[in-house]
Amino acid sequence: MSNDGESIPLLVDDRKNDDGSKDVTRSAGASAVQTSINISKMCAGTGTLALPFAAEQGGLAFHLIGLFLIAAWDYKGSEYLLRSHTLIQATNNDQMLAEWKEPGYGNTSGSDLNKGHPPPDGTTMYGTVAWYAAGPTGLKALDVLMLSLFLGLLISYEVVMLSFIEDMPFTTGSRKADLLVPSLLVATLSCAPDVGFLSRFSVLGLLALALSFCVIAWQGFHDNGWEGFESQSLSSVTLWPESMAHASSWFGVVVFGYGVAPFIFNIRDSMAEPEKIGTSLRIGLGIVYIGYIVISNGIVILFSPSYEFRGDVLQAMPGTRIALFVRVLMTLVVAVTAPLIVVPCGEMIEGKLGIDSYSSANGRVLVRVTLCTVCTFVAVFVPGFVRIVSFIGCFSVSIVGFVLPPLFCLLLEHNRANHKVIQEKYDGSRGILLRVLLTLGLVTSAVTTSFSVQDFLS
Repeated sequence: MSNDGESIPLLVDDRKNDDGSKDVTRSAGASAVQTSINISKMCAGTGTLALPFAAEQGGLAFHLIGLFLIAAWDYKGSEYLLRSHTLIQATNNDQMLAEWKEPGYGNTSGSDLNKGHPPPDGTTMYGTVAWYAAGPTGLKALDVLMLSLFLGLLISYEVVMLSFIEDMPFTTGSRKADLLVPSLLVATLSCAPDVGFLSRFSVLGLLALALSFCVIAWQGFHDNGWEGFESQSLSSVTLWPESMAHASSWFGVVVFGYGVAPFIFNIRDSMAEPEKIGTSLRIGLGIVYIGYIVISNGIVILFSPSYEFRGDVLQAMPGTRIALFVRVLMTLVVAVTAPLIVVPCGEMIEGKLGIDSYSSANGRVLVRVTLCTVCTFVAVFVPGFVRIVSFIGCFSVSIVGFVLPPLFCLLLEHNRANHKVIQEKYDGSRGILLRVLLTLGLVTSAVTTSFSVQDFLS
């Protein structure tokens, strides 16, 4: 049975009811516009505090172009993951048809996808793609990478809380003591059976971030007026990265600021009309791109006559009461939203240890408290927020967002083309693009991660 590869749609809506019938209650999901906004909210987290630093490191022209290219790359990674899942569905359906026509067929091996060996229960959609593309080894590798991503995010949350607290008048002067109270709050909330109620604080976090940038922008305007936008000042700003190390720092921060691809299935499944995921993704990433230009290049130009960003944007925040209020608010928001990272990370570890997080409260508490303690200990020794963000972007986010999607899609395309029954015609142009993006992802991830590690050690 031979099919043209172009006949497979990018997305197949496979949501079912409990009885196996197709789910027609789509109105409960988010609209395309709401999904675009949700994508923007997901990107615009604490990593935005490092964007002016990224603009300084990369140069304003490079930053302007690079932000667009990384957004496009993130979009392609998401597209390849969605296509990978569609390929799995199509291949399994074709194998079922072959078994119906040829009783006894199904003892496939090698490059064939064997529907008789599905992934373990509880495997995520991304994990399912890894399982069918690269087998149990691929799933284990993805689990390790996602675990490292969650750990890195949690450590970055701890580090950013330190950045908020260190410049408050009531700091203890000790990094360990400063982190004690917020870390205890994070650990306590993370042990609750259900932390879903904490998600509503994400809106408060966005408001706090917006308020932070408004205060900082006002300080820049108060100090320099419009001087930074005059031709004489603009001629002195850096347009391109001065070294590979600077370009690597830029890459890590910007990649951290996007990172939609690993969560594309969650986004799609939340939609009332999942076939519109492509439109929502383009609009959402477009909104993020414009917003990032304003709060990075705009802030850097505003401060260019008097200040250079060598760390997170909070360094430019004035010592006023409103600034103190913003710091306290941001610390609280980060502390109550960090458990949303601790819980999935803890559940992954609990699953590997065979602990039922719902029936075994002691096991759940032990794992999550240990997790928070370790991350807090590591955060105390991290040299700065922008460095941990850059490292996570260069390593974890880059691999799961830019390397694995084209790799898995390439493997699944190859499996389908070499399947003993399906033998689908291979799309050469798509294969070339997949290989180019895979190679580009591997090289950039390896090079920028090495520079990020050197920056840590120095």
